[in-house]
Amino acid sequence: MSSARLMATALLFSFCITITFLCILAWRKRASSGASAICLALSGLCAAIYNFGYAMEINAVSQASLFFWVRFQHIGIQFIVPFWLLFSLFITTKNRDLRPWLIGLVFLVPTAGFFASQTLGGLNLLHPNAHMAAGIALSPFAYDRTWPLYTITLVQSAYLAVSLGLFIRALIRGIPFPRSQAAIYVVGSIAPWISSLLYNFGFSPNNIDLSPFALGLSISLFVAGFLKIGILDISPLARDLIFEGMQDGVMVMDVQGRLADMNRAMRSVFPGIDIKEPLAEARMWDKVSPELLRLFTCPDSGEMEYQSEPKEGSPIFHVTATPLKNRSGKVLGKLVNFHDVSDLKELQRKFEFLASHDVLTGLYNRRYLNEVLAKEIEKANREQGALSLIMLDLDHFKQVNDLYGHEAGDKVLGAVGAICAHQVGRAGRRYTVGRFGGEEILMILPGAPLVEAYEVAEKTRKSLEGLRLRHEGFDIRITASFGVAGLKSGCDNLKDLLIAADRALYRAKASGRNATVLH
Repeated sequence: MSSARLMATALLFSFCITITFLCILAWRKRASSGASAICLALSGLCAAIYNFGYAMEINAVSQASLFFWVRFQHIGIQFIVPFWLLFSLFITTKNRDLRPWLIGLVFLVPTAGFFASQTLGGLNLLHPNAHMAAGIALSPFAYDRTWPLYTITLVQSAYLAVSLGLFIRALIRGIPFPRSQAAIYVVGSIAPWISSLLYNFGFSPNNIDLSPFALGLSISLFVAGFLKIGILDISPLARDLIFEGMQDGVMVMDVQGRLADMNRAMRSVFPGIDIKEPLAEARMWDKVSPELLRLFTCPDSGEMEYQSEPKEGSPIFHVTATPLKNRSGKVLGKLVNFHDVSDLKELQRKFEFLASHDVLTGLYNRRYLNEVLAKEIEKANREQGALSLIMLDLDHFKQVNDLYGHEAGDKVLGAVGAICAHQVGRAGRRYTVGRFGGEEILMILPGAPLVEAYEVAEKTRKSLEGLRLRHEGFDIRITASFGVAGLKSGCDNLKDLLIAADRALYRAKASGRNATVLH
């Protein structure tokens, strides 16, 4: 055995041991890293088969044994690159659930190449005119290179180009894994690719296949990466269990403001957008409001509220944007978090409603009425405008409770509130109506002179007069007395205006009830 052949054989066997070690390391990561670890382990296994077969090839003593080991090598040669492509897709992109038909398409040409390689010694579909070359220590296998080989080489080159492009993008962006890992993947992809092109297109020195040696060096680099910087460490598992499992929508933007990643919860923020779609990012930008876009592109932290669609019932999100920095403080991109606050907003709305409304009638409560009345008095005095007040009290309401029960009384109050709100709404102005206490209703009419206020009161009185409520077989009728007062000299504050309206109401009661009296 020549010294060159001995050295090459020893080197190839040592690479086999190194590659096997890599396969074990990668396979042990399958629970945390999933498909990416499995694909790396299988790609490494194919590389080990290739290296072992080539070591045996250069030591073959007969053409039959030479052909056997070449056929054996192609078990690995044809499938190293497809598994490497899948590894690069799984580890760099969001396509963690690649469709079966796509995986089958990736393996279509390599599988055809494998079956063609197994015809060596017979049809020789992949290696026409195959024979054992004499006198060449590291390249005893000779054959004619034809279009099937070139086709397979070009397909493998395309796969490697895609993988290399994905790793270079990750190296530039620094996501979804550190640049140190990306650099290892880039270097590990380039060396075997170049050696394969040189050999298959006939440019390799002395027709020596350098690919097994290049693969061995690349694999050694990966092993160093496993031991030094934690390739395939816990981060993929963290992404699946934490990032994808988060209830909040999360987006990762790169430093150029491009979408780098997003979790499944973002589909509730931008319905119909799937990050796996080629035009997902463009479709998403069409839905983004100018305010949200400014938050995305602003270099600093920020927050805002965002509603996915301007209609009632659509989700409301509290959006926070935080710059992503490495250990040296360099900005790598931005993390945008969408926290659904719809339930909180609804609860807040209910609390606000309860703070300003009467639960029984749905009208404003006394506290809110006093606030509004004080503001309207101040405005009317400042602008010398009109302001009228209507105070009504239900006639003999205590009898309703005594005769028919408090449930009937509550029903009457609800119906009275609805009629008063309807009449105020028909007036077409910015009027306010609320329950002032007990069976008293107050209407605040800014800008309305007494005559107009009197008309509103009369329409409301007549509507109440015609009210008939059915309760447990009984017809309940109700009437009300109205007092109307207006802002004027000597009656220009909240206390005096309320007293004036109350006195007018008292006179309406004294006149026989079911009447409207002006102060």
